[in-house]
Amino acid sequence: MNLEEIKRRFVQEIKLRAYDDRYVDRAEEKEILKIAIQFGISLDSARDALLYVCEHEDYTLESFLEQRTQEVLEQFASNDGKIDKKEFFDAAALMQKLAKGRLNESECRRRTKAIVIAKELKVKEGFLKGGNWFASV
Repeated sequence: MNLEEIKRRFVQEIKLRAYDDRYVDRAEEKEILKIAIQFGISLDSARDALLYVCEHEDYTLESFLEQRTQEVLEQFASNDGKIDKKEFFDAAALMQKLAKGRLNESECRRRTKAIVIAKELKVKEGFLKGGNWFASV
């Protein structure tokens, strides 16, 4: 196989995995990257190609959603050391927007909460009204 055939085949593998829902989850991404390595494509080149195809074909890449949401949450937390209710819901709304309707609001909130917990980010909870908002997400 020459280089053009390898590229074409790799792009077809990406399209095949995202065909039904236009969404590439982490398991599918891992499969795609394994195939690229089998074709002799470096991991960095494969990742770049995957990002390019997803952007060009309007596919949603789960790892990109989570990475971008994490960056926003960390930026919010850097202001005062904590994430408040509005910042949390803004980050979840961003994830939903980036998902292009492929994830619903409650799923985006659940995933955003998982990122907050995994990264051990502090949450600002009010004393009275809506004080325990994070636990109810």
